[in-house]
Amino acid sequence: MTAPLALCDAASDLAYRVADLLSSPERVAATARQALAALPPELLQPAWQPASLLMGHPGIALLHIRCARNDARYAAVGHAHLTAAVAATAAAGPSMVGDLLLPAQLHADAHGGYTRLLARSAEVHAGYVRAHVARLVARRQDHGPGLAADDYDVTSGLAGEGRGLLQAADRGDERCAEALREVLDFLVGMAHPVRSPTAEGVQVPGWWCAPDRYLVPRDRDTYPNGDLNVGAAHGICGPLALLSLAHRSGHRVPGMTDALRRMADWVVSVGYSDGTGMRWPGRVAASEAAGAPSRPSARGAGARSRPGWCYGTSGIAWALYLAGRALGDHRLTSLAEDAIGGLLRRPLDAAVSTDPGFCHGRAGILHTINRMAAATGRTDWWTAADALARELVAEYDAGTPFGYRQVVPPSPLSGPAPHRVHNPGLLDGAAGIALVLADYADARRGAAVDEVSGWDAAVLMG
Repeated sequence: MTAPLALCDAASDLAYRVADLLSSPERVAATARQALAALPPELLQPAWQPASLLMGHPGIALLHIRCARNDARYAAVGHAHLTAAVAATAAAGPSMVGDLLLPAQLHADAHGGYTRLLARSAEVHAGYVRAHVARLVARRQDHGPGLAADDYDVTSGLAGEGRGLLQAADRGDERCAEALREVLDFLVGMAHPVRSPTAEGVQVPGWWCAPDRYLVPRDRDTYPNGDLNVGAAHGICGPLALLSLAHRSGHRVPGMTDALRRMADWVVSVGYSDGTGMRWPGRVAASEAAGAPSRPSARGAGARSRPGWCYGTSGIAWALYLAGRALGDHRLTSLAEDAIGGLLRRPLDAAVSTDPGFCHGRAGILHTINRMAAATGRTDWWTAADALARELVAEYDAGTPFGYRQVVPPSPLSGPAPHRVHNPGLLDGAAGIALVLADYADARRGAAVDEVSGWDAAVLMG
């Protein structure tokens, strides 16, 4: 299919425009803080975390490193954001050090330098993650089964922490390789069933989240016996993606293949078809988990099917596709393709159709289509990608500080209208949208996947 060259040019141009708007780390940070301070206090707050890869300077640096492929001037801006990230990390502590590894390594690959930063960051991150695993093991021994999603998820748990370890281990860092093995061992152990003490002792998968570990109190009313999170951001598809990527890279531990199979089969079992293709609930109540429901529970917003990356079809399908490739299982890769095909045949719901961002919105869906179309050769999917890219290009607003605004859904306390927030970050903000548009433009022109990827390791997509 012939690429729409004018649209590709517009998408690429906007990526650079956003990069220009994000060129001053000091101004970006000040604007983001002011924007968040202006939100009503009862609103579930989006985050500006300057040391965070997903919500701060390291993720913004990825955009400038990406732009520097074609214009070397952006390398200095990427370095400026990395410098700001290092300063923020010093204040935040060792939990954030691993977030420096991906942008620093990509910058070093292209422009050299960062030898001491990478070595020291890898050492500190490996030590921090090993201690994290030890705490989780000790807690399991003392208190029995039951996790919190942020023990193992992509945004703040072992799956996300393993991302940096895998990158460093691939480059020969033995300390990170050893820490990665401990992470993989723990995740493999999660594939074994446990008995839920709150759900009449029924057996549930080992990633069962206990109600006493919930961060949001209302979840205890919705899931009084705990739940199993399915999604890519906070659910089992994060560990599934990490295990698949590690397996592909040759970092394997005993039981890993069986764990991949159990996790993937469970995800398939809780999906259902609506006649257009596979889709999934975001979360499954523990009382239903052993029976593998054919439809999502009616209880709670988390149970409904969504299209986005974080809890929805696009993120889940890509994780299953990675697992299928790791296992050499054509059934899984075909099912993932079927799910994406179904997603493209369904209209997007109102919340997604107004949100341009990566996590919940259209940028994340567009990037999954980019990845899947390039990986499978399904050129018929580019029509849907073009439509999403065209919408994102049209929504660019030069009158805003970052070109795009995050859409925060309304809540019962904040009223019926969504809030629009100036967010510069990768996960929910302008940097993530710009990175997706840059990759779309290159992939649509026919560039190989390896030439347009790298930054999306931040969300365990490659």
